[in-house]
Amino acid sequence: MRYLKVVFTPGAVPGKWFGRFDDRMAGWRAAGAAADDPLAHVMAGTADIALVRFPGSAWSGSLGSGEFADLDDLTPEDLDRFDLHRVRLYEEQPGVAFPKEHALGALDDTETARPGDLADEMELYRGCDPVQVRENLAVVAANVGIVVAPRPLLRAVNQRGVAHRGLAGVPSTGIGLVWRRDRDDEVVQQFVGICRGRRNGSSR
Repeated sequence: MRYLKVVFTPGAVPGKWFGRFDDRMAGWRAAGAAADDPLAHVMAGTADIALVRFPGSAWSGSLGSGEFADLDDLTPEDLDRFDLHRVRLYEEQPGVAFPKEHALGALDDTETARPGDLADEMELYRGCDPVQVRENLAVVAANVGIVVAPRPLLRAVNQRGVAHRGLAGVPSTGIGLVWRRDRDDEVVQQFVGICRGRRNGSSR
């Protein structure tokens, strides 16, 4: 058995894609793990492909560490410079985390807060860095302040005593696949196609 090594940012949930890959690729399995800096694993060659969060210019946080610490997206020039491929998959809903007994908890889980609802709140952090989100959620759990972050990330790192809701009126973040050009082959392309919704047996 051979393994496609996939590393994914906290909040991405690739399990359904792993199952489809395993079904379609005889002799292969997708082996996945969450990481705060998935791009570092791709660059180091310890992962074949990564699910990466793209913050965009409206959010604190970056694509990763090192040379990626100042980048919130990958331009065509960046892709050439780092010898990478990139495919954007979907946009994430923004969210706000608050103490469990906060008035925002009156919103149904499917309802969204609005920027005006946060006007008088102490905003501890607004961004996509998983480490920063975790640290600041610990403060929120002590009944102090709020954190604004992608809602899937808030779900992934949520702490006891903290609740969260969707947040309208805020730019979304994106999730996409990134892999090295020297790792591009039929196996990786099969996984990319599955993530993009390609059906079994269809052509690229």
